[in-house]
Amino acid sequence: MTASDGIVASPVTAENFSRYGKVYDLTGDTDPQVIWTAGDGWRDGFTRTPLIEGSGHLGITRGGSAPWHCTAMERHPHTEEALFCAAQPIVLAVAPASDADAPHRDEIEAFVIAPGQAVVMHRNVWHDACRGVAGPTPYYWMAICGLGESPWVPVAGGPRLVRTEAEEGSGA
Repeated sequence: MTASDGIVASPVTAENFSRYGKVYDLTGDTDPQVIWTAGDGWRDGFTRTPLIEGSGHLGITRGGSAPWHCTAMERHPHTEEALFCAAQPIVLAVAPASDADAPHRDEIEAFVIAPGQAVVMHRNVWHDACRGVAGPTPYYWMAICGLGESPWVPVAGGPRLVRTEAEEGSGA
């Protein structure tokens, strides 16, 4: 696989992620989906609506590091899934929701989620496990568990290299 076969992850925004789900930015004061409160020496924000539909379970995944070859993906037909990082940015590879038996490598896009941001993927959006931008990184997820099987399937057309801007010129 050559470097031209890969994709470079973009910083996630509400606009560039809209086909896959929602983005919440809890790092500033401008996201209309966030309500802000403050007190003596503190400030917090919370989502205007529940993060996902239903009573979600909170989980943690210990992801590897970018760059990586996206070889398999899963999707959840019965739940949304929210992703947010603990302290380090993560990379999420996704492909559009579909009724196909597998996502196609040419439809994979990747996004960098920064601390303070949360993304909520729509049902059926294909996705890989996230990876850290600068090294192996744990991240949190929220979804309704126990709704049936969510098998990992090989990416149609073969693996897709996922990189960050940091590796773009490094030949990684």
